[in-house]
Amino acid sequence: MKKLFYLTISLIVIALLSSCTVVEGNVSDRITTPDNIRPPIRGKWVIDKVLKSSSSQFNELEAEQYIGKEALFHKDAVIIADNYTTNPSFKMKIVNAADYLLYKYKLTPGIIGIEGEKVEVITILNDNTYFYEFIKIDEDTMIVNIDESFYSIKKSVEEVSIDEINRYINVEKSILKTFGAVEDEAYQTGIMIGLKIPSFDEGNHVTIWDYKTIWINSQDNSIIEIYELNQLLMPRMNGFWILESDRIIQGDSIRDELLALPQFRAESKAMIEDEMLLTLSSPSVDETAEKIPSILKNILFLGNDYISVENIDLNRGSRKTLQVYAIDNLAEKKPIKLSDLIGESGKEIFSQSARSAMTIDSKIVANEENIGLVRKNGYWILKGRINYNQNSEELYNDFNIKTIPPKEMVNYDEQAIPWDAVRLIVPDVLDVFSSPNNEFIVVITSSHLVVYYLEDGDIINNPAARIKLPYDSAIIMSEWAVGRYVNIWQNEIIRNGGIQLD
Repeated sequence: MKKLFYLTISLIVIALLSSCTVVEGNVSDRITTPDNIRPPIRGKWVIDKVLKSSSSQFNELEAEQYIGKEALFHKDAVIIADNYTTNPSFKMKIVNAADYLLYKYKLTPGIIGIEGEKVEVITILNDNTYFYEFIKIDEDTMIVNIDESFYSIKKSVEEVSIDEINRYINVEKSILKTFGAVEDEAYQTGIMIGLKIPSFDEGNHVTIWDYKTIWINSQDNSIIEIYELNQLLMPRMNGFWILESDRIIQGDSIRDELLALPQFRAESKAMIEDEMLLTLSSPSVDETAEKIPSILKNILFLGNDYISVENIDLNRGSRKTLQVYAIDNLAEKKPIKLSDLIGESGKEIFSQSARSAMTIDSKIVANEENIGLVRKNGYWILKGRINYNQNSEELYNDFNIKTIPPKEMVNYDEQAIPWDAVRLIVPDVLDVFSSPNNEFIVVITSSHLVVYYLEDGDIINNPAARIKLPYDSAIIMSEWAVGRYVNIWQNEIIRNGGIQLD
């Protein structure tokens, strides 16, 4: 009995210890956040060699500029070469090395000297924005990707104080100011706006949507540059991605396929696109055996990790349903329930919110997956939908869901001034976006995107910029960059073919 008792206790202890470890799995698995009191990386490290230099942006000579530079890690601040964050958070995951490197960098592990099957990946975020990612080899060795080149870094000191890190940061700030690179990080702001433009496909008698990205760069209360990109560029925690909507026509079938493509080197991206499009455009045995559904996808919202879509089923009288998908699992086409986003309370919240829309027919059953995000008076709101058939016609009722979107969906969604105050200046306002530092607002009307600066909480009447919008266009994405990230985001826009607007 004693042996059985001790064995039982041992198994319980092992189970408890196992529950505290980092989740193991593939790249798309849930990430656990460690206790910030003891971050997973500490001390002082030195970049000691180049493992692989980028063939697209840096040659080997340029990559070697980082050799000998230091990286300092503390729970309250992190410095990597010439970059730093004073608000770090850490995420860890254990992944299959081959899958991870192939998926994210189109590399095999041997190219950068990784031998094990599994590796630990530690991601550092700055204010919930991707900062750097490290592959841990052992307690004294890691691999980091800087400007698309891979470096080995070695631990030199076990612990560093916040005072030492602050001295480094103060020196870095002095250098930047000496060269005039930064006046004040708080007044460097950029917004990346996703634009949807509808048009009519005369040949197939259906709507088709084009998508653009508009980038606005502001510094010291002045618009520096505005760019336009003819595709949707998404800033995510693990880098920039492109979201593409491709219309596939096969016989009598018309359908839209959404592709989320991570931005590696240009040649890797092109190869991935070719492979995915080949798969989509080639009918399989199953597809030729039966009619392929004709479903159009109207994007309503695009965020860091989620996309909201209105699906239009042409085979069912243009039945329109709402669905939310995770970007990382977009190819699986598996919709997310409200309770998946906000927890078990989501079921009851959805049911309560849906009751007002179910008066048409008490037999209608509300589907918790029939949800989406839309803009209303300057905010993203969750909306549900009830579909029903009446006199052989497909109809629906929409209703507001009585909860705010979680931060995992919408990272920043605040307004610097009330909606009514904006309407006094711009009576035909349709939407408003406010910068995180309350420097300026972006006002959307039926015909223009207009930038107004703020002073003491009031709008300065003279517009700082005005951009003509295509007819009936809508904003589906709004992502903000502040401080040093502004130049990084702008460089990515330019690298992907962004054109500067006058």
